[in-house]
Amino acid sequence: MAGLGDIMKQAQRLKAEMDRLQAEAATKMVEGSAGGGMVTVVANGKGDLLSVKIDPEVARGEDLEMLQDLVVAAANDALRRARELLAQEVSRLTGGLNLPGLF
Repeated sequence: MAGLGDIMKQAQRLKAEMDRLQAEAATKMVEGSAGGGMVTVVANGKGDLLSVKIDPEVARGEDLEMLQDLVVAAANDALRRARELLAQEVSRLTGGLNLPGLF
């Protein structure tokens, strides 16, 4: 049976590894899109939005509300992918063990 000191050392190693994974994820990019690629959003694995690309044809259109909806949908797609990326990294770290609230 592991002693309290061993458990604390393991927890500290896990925390350090989580910090490393989060820093690494911040350097990785994911892309989300909507409207068949008419709007594309790039985010990093940390969940920061980095860029938005809008097809000029959509921007010329008269339907501003549709364009706004496409930007929101593309951003949500990119952020979902960023969360999935981080979840995959954490899953590798924890060996698939689900630790709610870890990230």
